[in-house]
Amino acid sequence: MKRIINILALFAVAMQLSAQSTYNVTPLFSPELTGTARFVGMGGAMSALGGDISSMSSNPAGIGIYRSNDFAATASLNFLNTKADFLGSSLSKDNVNFSFDNIGIVFSGHVGGESLKYVNIGINYTHRNNFRKEFAMNGWYDGDYSQQYQIQNLYDNSLPDLSNITSDSYWNPRYAWLPLLAADAGLLDDEGGINYLPTDATFFSKDKGGVDQIDFNLSCNIDDRLYLGATIGMQYVDYQRSSIYSEYDDYGEIYMLDNWQKTEGSGFDVKLGAILRPFEYSPFRVGLAFHLPAYYKLTEYSNAYIAGPEIDGEYREMATYWPEAYGEDYIVDYNVSSPWRMNVSAGYTFDNYLALNAEYELVDYSSANMEYDDGTEMPAMEEEFESNMKTQHILRLGAEMRLDDNLSMRFGYNYISSAFREDAWKYISPSSATTATDYTNTKDTNLFTLGLGYRGKSMYFDAAYQCMMQNADFYTYKDPKFSLPATEVSNFQNKLIFTFGVRF
Repeated sequence: MKRIINILALFAVAMQLSAQSTYNVTPLFSPELTGTARFVGMGGAMSALGGDISSMSSNPAGIGIYRSNDFAATASLNFLNTKADFLGSSLSKDNVNFSFDNIGIVFSGHVGGESLKYVNIGINYTHRNNFRKEFAMNGWYDGDYSQQYQIQNLYDNSLPDLSNITSDSYWNPRYAWLPLLAADAGLLDDEGGINYLPTDATFFSKDKGGVDQIDFNLSCNIDDRLYLGATIGMQYVDYQRSSIYSEYDDYGEIYMLDNWQKTEGSGFDVKLGAILRPFEYSPFRVGLAFHLPAYYKLTEYSNAYIAGPEIDGEYREMATYWPEAYGEDYIVDYNVSSPWRMNVSAGYTFDNYLALNAEYELVDYSSANMEYDDGTEMPAMEEEFESNMKTQHILRLGAEMRLDDNLSMRFGYNYISSAFREDAWKYISPSSATTATDYTNTKDTNLFTLGLGYRGKSMYFDAAYQCMMQNADFYTYKDPKFSLPATEVSNFQNKLIFTFGVRF
């Protein structure tokens, strides 16, 4: 054991950033449909209509529509059901949580110039990603599906005979952590052979945290026909994930892999937008927005624990966070650039009683990139983004109908295509500190929304309902040599959103 512990201790220094994967950061790139209840009730399709605080996150020019000041605060209640089907076995998890989604203010300044009519300033906080959920799966395993085959494959590509490792090889950064841990837990023999084969397996994970964003917006109204805007966003990341993967045979548990990971840091982005009424006497509007890549500086903490079967009343086990290993979590700093986005939209209002908006958004996920904290490029991660990710297409439709002078009803729909290629998988290199082998490839998403709003002389109250349906393929691991069938995952979310606001 001491031999392996010493190797792990030295790898904490020698294997900088080799623990990274595209799957670590892609959850940060996809903002959820969140914001004011009016914005959500219209499916977020307000990029050409504007006039809502949350529109500064989609098309910054939307704040230029304002002719009075506005304050709004939003909270939501989320109900998420996740169902996992693997080889005929099914498990379901229900997740319920409360979220404070939005608080913002817009100050509208009447300039009254010959062309420049208004200059507006907006500040808005949004809880843009909520990661809180629990997930579980289990199923019958053929012996050929054991994750230990993946560990053995890493062993074959990175390790000499374990019995022949000497102090001279400690500094050679070409040994993967997983086979080292597994060998010390008695799962591999000195030649890398597998000692135990499973008949069943289970997996459980728990995610917490999210991404918070504060937007600062400056926009203007020119001749009541052209609206221009810019938004600078500051993002704060706090994401934690723990997971336990276990394999069993007829006599009990033969293998357990316990992983913990925390990612925290900050980022910023810039969004530019315009709305134009091309025809002087028509309410028809077109919108265009471009979101520059967000730039994140992140720190990741992680640790892992492997246990082998009970032998003579004792478990064989090894953990990367044991004090005699190196006394603390594995810590790594790195930078990430998110993909750019482009949004085009069109809107129309009918006699102030019906408003329609349609928009299309293009997101090139393969343009994302990761680099070392000193700015050195990471070609392997660039290649992984290009091979795993693809262009995402988003369609948003929204409608608002006034029922009387005070009451409005809203409808919305989103179609979001998958950002993952069909053959995307989590690659673990033969010189990797990565021990979390599981990953999820989300598929297309459909969102349906419904909203209701009341407007008084100054105060207003909005409510919205959001229904989200999304399928995904989940893998506890995957290796080209030993491929595990996908766990078919279905996510069904119901969300209630409430906004209180004042216009003054």
